[in-house]
Amino acid sequence: METMYQKLLGARFDILPEPIRAMHFGVRRATGRADIKRGTSLLAQLICRIARVPQSGEGVVVETAFTPIDNGERWTRSFNGEEFHTELRIANRGAEPELTESFGLLRFRLRMAVHEDGVDLIPEGVSMFGIGLPRFLCPEAVGLERVRDGKYRFDVSVCAPLAGELVSYSGWLVPVVESEQYITEA
Repeated sequence: METMYQKLLGARFDILPEPIRAMHFGVRRATGRADIKRGTSLLAQLICRIARVPQSGEGVVVETAFTPIDNGERWTRSFNGEEFHTELRIANRGAEPELTESFGLLRFRLRMAVHEDGVDLIPEGVSMFGIGLPRFLCPEAVGLERVRDGKYRFDVSVCAPLAGELVSYSGWLVPVVESEQYITEA
């Protein structure tokens, strides 16, 4: 039985450092700390408010829940009790499965660059209502998963045309509750 990351990465999953593999091997909940920085432009502040992006802060308590859904997982992130969630799914668009992440009306297509240091989630396109947006209108979200001091680390940056940086957050997580693996249907 394979997890979402195992299905997406195949043999490349085994290249990842142990704390990253462990985080994506049936973990249901993880906790840690994060530093959050919201964008400062008026448009960025408006977008963040509408999207319910957490407030800026250092050493913020973070909890992430990973819930299995059809073809993927729902990631519910809580920063000091402020929740937002995205849905990550496996999409079969070509020879290799692809990762999509949905947030509100937006769906991001992400390429997963895997190397011995971790995973880079690189935007490949954005759609709204199933219609691809032209590159110059696309918000861009880049995510990195790494290991430092033996801990799973994340670093996410989101920016948008005209608004600039919307939010960036980085920190660490450790698994809290591990349960049986689950299967995602591809």
